[in-house]
Amino acid sequence: MAQYKTVPGPVGMNISKKGSFHDAVKQYADIINRETAGGWKLDCIQEVPVTRDNGCLGSLSGNASTTISFNMLVFVKED
Repeated sequence: MAQYKTVPGPVGMNISKKGSFHDAVKQYADIINRETAGGWKLDCIQEVPVTRDNGCLGSLSGNASTTISFNMLVFVKED
């Protein structure tokens, strides 16, 4: 039987003007390398949108709901 775990990836990645795109990609590599300890294997990266409703008062004042997409890293481990 397989076990699964999810780990959130960075929501947004920024690099400095002198930085490289490699620096941003390394953030994901660091997470994957850390989370694969103990026999876990990366299965996929799944984008998951999460919407926060601003409620009645927020809607009345013209504030729309807010949606942010998270990249969830899905790991699998066989028993």
